[in-house]
Amino acid sequence: MSIIKRIPKFVIIIIVTAVPVLLLIAAFIWVGYYYRDDERIYPNISISDVDVSWMTREEAIEALNLSQYEQRVEKTSVKVTFPDDSVLTLTGKDINLTTDAEGLVKDVFNIGRGRGFIPDTISFIRRLGSSMLYFNILDIYDLEILHSQVAGFVAEYNKNLVETETYIDNQKVVITKGAGHELVDVQVLQDIVYMGLFDSYETGYPVEVTLTLPEVQADISELFHLRELLNVPVESAALDRETLLVSDAVVGVDFDYFNAWRQLSETESGKTVTIFIDYIQPEITREYLESLLFRDLLGECTTWVHGTADRVTNVRLASEAISGLVLKPGDEFSFNDIVGKRDASRGYRPGGAFVGGETVTVIGGGVCQVSSTLYASIVDTEILFTERHQHSRSVPYLPRGRDATVFWNKLDFKFVNNTEYPIRIEFDLEDRYLTAWVVGTIIDDFPTPPLPPPPMPAG
Repeated sequence: MSIIKRIPKFVIIIIVTAVPVLLLIAAFIWVGYYYRDDERIYPNISISDVDVSWMTREEAIEALNLSQYEQRVEKTSVKVTFPDDSVLTLTGKDINLTTDAEGLVKDVFNIGRGRGFIPDTISFIRRLGSSMLYFNILDIYDLEILHSQVAGFVAEYNKNLVETETYIDNQKVVITKGAGHELVDVQVLQDIVYMGLFDSYETGYPVEVTLTLPEVQADISELFHLRELLNVPVESAALDRETLLVSDAVVGVDFDYFNAWRQLSETESGKTVTIFIDYIQPEITREYLESLLFRDLLGECTTWVHGTADRVTNVRLASEAISGLVLKPGDEFSFNDIVGKRDASRGYRPGGAFVGGETVTVIGGGVCQVSSTLYASIVDTEILFTERHQHSRSVPYLPRGRDATVFWNKLDFKFVNNTEYPIRIEFDLEDRYLTAWVVGTIIDDFPTPPLPPPPMPAG
């Protein structure tokens, strides 16, 4: 029997299985010791389109031909032209662009190394079947300088863009239109400059970029704010019903907003637009309204005062109590309220009066001539009479039907100022002639001034 036949089957199986494994282990160890400590770069690695696989560091640096990159740095520049023809130019030197080939080659050499025998050997084996790793020699620049240069230019550009000049005088507004473009974003411009420098470095030629920004229309809100600043609503002078004072008129200030907006929209950047200011004169000025007050004679009547000196005294006292009285629009005149009680304590004397169709002597007799003269002066006007009583007999100083008798606490003479203006009552007694004047304003062909509404009744 041969020796093989005498070896147990399980031993044979172990030997057959173990040999390949041992061979693989041996191969792994051999690869690890041979390549892990080798001075060559792992496979499938490229620097700036130069395949540096299996090269030593010295060979890789020589293959990269560093002088060409130094020349590229000298020529690297980007020029960005803005919509207003301003230009931002940056070079490789401006941002401290350099090529650290030795450092990059060192980093590439260390790929897959430095973690221990087994991990490094596994990394090497993986690199054998992996796709190419690409690295670019353009690796060192000062990002802070790049950002600072771009941010400073953008700040100045945007400042000039938004600072539309506006000059205002008494007759016009002159607007110098801004650049009419959207503001530049710092980060967007920084990316444009960076990519431009990168492309310039790669090609060896300067890069020029024309920056386009969306056109924007003239800012309607700014024009609206300008109008708010200038606009003054026109106001006519108005009569205060309570104080009878006339307010100042206000000259309106405005401009043609839609025409201004059209001009500004159609005007090129940097050009000026002239907007003429409109002054709107009020329909009614203070001087005009004041000239209307008590301008017109609404009514006049003169009667002769007969009788005793005491009767003349009574007429004088009653007329003086009324003379100069001003009735505001809507006010009601009451003879008894204005003149008051006619008694001796107030200077009134006995005089003849009609009572029950007969002539009797009473204190204050004769004051009816004052109320009658006043009534007769305005009976033919549009004045609204609210209380009036006729004498029981004809009076000698007026035609029948044009008189108005009064008696304290019983008979009164009342009327309302139903005109739009105040009225004033004047009396004059001279040589027994009693004259009553009522002056106000007659509205014909001139505009009616604005008046505040009358107060609402209580309750």
